Amino acid sequence: MTVEEGIRDFVKENRQYEIYDESTRNGTFHRGCLGVIVRQEDSFMDFLLRLTEYFDDHGIDDTDFSLEGTSYEVYGTDVIVYFPQIEV
Repeated sequence: MTVEEGIRDFVKENRQYEIYDESTRNGTFHRGCLGVIVRQEDSFMDFLLRLTEYFDDHGIDDTDFSLEGTSYEVYGTDVIVYFPQIEV
């Protein structure tokens, strides 16, 4: 399983998160990369911790350094976590 597939599967299994796709974008400089919306009632740091635990549990290794450069942006009352190395 790739890192991108792992992120998408993790989000599917955890409904409090949502994939941030082209249809929801509004001229952001992160255009073209994978993003995950973390709602205001959740911590984006907790999201990253839970995601890395999910990777460990499912044997997903980031051998291509796909998580390098991960960043976040405040989006209204929510936060979007971006993975710039993962193009969509």
